[in-house]
Amino acid sequence: MIHHSLNEIAALIGVIYEAAYDRSRWQKVVTDLGDLFDGSRTCISRFRRNSVDAVMSVADPDLLSQETIEALLRDPIYGTSKAEPVGVACRRPSAADEAAFREREIWLNCFRPRDMHHGIACNLASSSDAYWFVDIQRGARQPAFEDADVDLLQKIAPHILRAGQIGRNFQAGSLLALSFSHLPFGVVVVDGHQRIVQMNEAAETILAHPGSLLRASGDEIQAANFKDAQPLRKLVANACAAYDDLMPGKGGTLLLRGDREQPDRPELLASITPFVHAPAYGLAPEHCAMIMLREVSFQVSDGFADHIRILFELTPAEATLAAALAAGYSLKDAAASSGITVKTSRTYLERIFAKTRTRQQSQLVALLKSTEPFR
Repeated sequence: MIHHSLNEIAALIGVIYEAAYDRSRWQKVVTDLGDLFDGSRTCISRFRRNSVDAVMSVADPDLLSQETIEALLRDPIYGTSKAEPVGVACRRPSAADEAAFREREIWLNCFRPRDMHHGIACNLASSSDAYWFVDIQRGARQPAFEDADVDLLQKIAPHILRAGQIGRNFQAGSLLALSFSHLPFGVVVVDGHQRIVQMNEAAETILAHPGSLLRASGDEIQAANFKDAQPLRKLVANACAAYDDLMPGKGGTLLLRGDREQPDRPELLASITPFVHAPAYGLAPEHCAMIMLREVSFQVSDGFADHIRILFELTPAEATLAAALAAGYSLKDAAASSGITVKTSRTYLERIFAKTRTRQQSQLVALLKSTEPFR
């Protein structure tokens, strides 16, 4: 057993937690872990039935080859290693199995050529088709690992486990934020007082529009019209409410409408739903509300005719007529705007009914509007 100072161990633990937020730091974790234990090889691996990913102190692509994977799957050490409890450090192979292990294929073709004579390891996570572990090896000219080495890895293992959990949560949060940013409709996350926690670019565009029915006032989201202010406040408060500190509220939907004198001003449909924001400093998560915003308009979006043509396998002429009907035109006006006669439009309409499996014009318009892409 090599004696280490608390400063050395603390420095390694610091790097482990840095890796929770910066994936590139796991390479330094592996290197520093090997140095702390005077190991010849160290790795953190994810083992699957058909592949292995690893961060290794010694680059060795052949160790991750399909041939090596298949050899390891055939060896009893795979089953016994995977069955070890998560977070428990141990020798691999165990002292009882070491003699038999050194006569088997995996030792002769994989471990011995790489001078992997003594190992300690710890499982980090397990699922139905994979398991993650950290492994430290020493060569034939180095001393075998002692109980004190296993005890030290046991003390470090919880920090590796925790950093892995933090990293997964952090990555999930980053992916969620990235997903929000690319959604084709507005998303605003607010607390119970309508203070803005996060919003995507589409929501920023909607709120920044001079005629928008919702606006950002300071760090709060507010309805532009007084009549919408109270319903919005109630829906947000309900979505942020917690029952028994566990179950969130229900939220709801609000249609924000402009003045009659401004018929061209787009209306907004606000769908408000509970959203649990990430906890901080060990405190309970804050209950927030997510407001999803869509503009409501009689007009169909650009490219709508092409959209329904592909969706329902319409001809270009049929799609043009159907798009005009979806925009609110009568059949006579839709025919005129499409440059065809009313008689021809009726023929097209019958074909459109057959392809969309509708029977009347009102059903057709309702179906087409329901398929309109987000703007």
